[in-house]
Amino acid sequence: MEDQFNYEKKKRKKDELRPIHGILLFIVVMVSFYTIIAWAQMKWGMYGLALTELYLLALALGGAKLLKVPFKEVFPVKRPQWQKVFAVLLCWIASYSVVIPLTMSVAYFFPREMFSVSGSLNDFMASVPVAVSVFISCVMPAVCEEAVHRGFILKSFQSRIKGKWILVVLMGLLFGIFHGSLWRFLPTAFLGAALTYLMVETENMIYPALFHFINNFFPTLMSGMIGLIGGGVDNQAVTQSLMENGLPLSFLGVYIGMACVAPFCFYTAAYLLRRGVPGKTQKYFTSNTMLVLLIILTVIPMVLGGFLLFYGVIEMLMRGSGDPVFYQNGYLIWQALGMFIR
Repeated sequence: MEDQFNYEKKKRKKDELRPIHGILLFIVVMVSFYTIIAWAQMKWGMYGLALTELYLLALALGGAKLLKVPFKEVFPVKRPQWQKVFAVLLCWIASYSVVIPLTMSVAYFFPREMFSVSGSLNDFMASVPVAVSVFISCVMPAVCEEAVHRGFILKSFQSRIKGKWILVVLMGLLFGIFHGSLWRFLPTAFLGAALTYLMVETENMIYPALFHFINNFFPTLMSGMIGLIGGGVDNQAVTQSLMENGLPLSFLGVYIGMACVAPFCFYTAAYLLRRGVPGKTQKYFTSNTMLVLLIILTVIPMVLGGFLLFYGVIEMLMRGSGDPVFYQNGYLIWQALGMFIR
């Protein structure tokens, strides 16, 4: 009887995912990116990206199958709850409001590098019909990339690492590295952390997949709307102007001010995720200290953004109107950097 118990215990241990499995899969993915994946995307463009996503899904599913770990444990999918769907939306709004000023701050100091990369990414996405682009760049990553990161890799780390925030930070760093660009590292790492938080809190891949889809679809939607507003504006001329003149300080101030919505959105999303879960506090405000902290975190970006906006406008007036192509169509900055938050 004891021998049978020891056998079953060893068998379970052998079949469970361990951190080394996740690390090995990540190494395979990154090596593939600089070999067959880079070649496929250079040869077939967006359709090469589609093959990339299918390849990632095959690696995640194949890895679980090879290690004999049940799919339902590695890729848990449950019926979504509307309350948590709303929490996902709030979490994305909060993440977006942080990622945009973060991206713009990098663009302010490194305009040529940021806008040259973003221009290439926009051209890459525009090489196929819109419906095809949405499916390949929004739907497929929400399924395939999440299967790798919030599925196989995260589950392998969870077998040994129990700290929630350690997992969130670690998976965020890996997601930033995964995107293979120094200039995209910070925004994608932050998004990877938010996606991991959703997965750790819910143990349901529906929620990070939904977040991933919304996050990738929004720049496409914005691009289409801006295209209608902009009319015959030459996007390449605007991008070139941004590369040469940089991002105005006044614009940076506006984007930093956007981060004021993040604290309460994040906090409310966390509340909705824990609401109804046994053993977790059901109160919205756990203490007066938390309320004060949220207010402070809300006010800081508003004050900093307002100061930069005011200073930037004064600076612009003192040196003249600048490049008319840029200032008349400043709303195209969102389009120029939209791909960085995918």
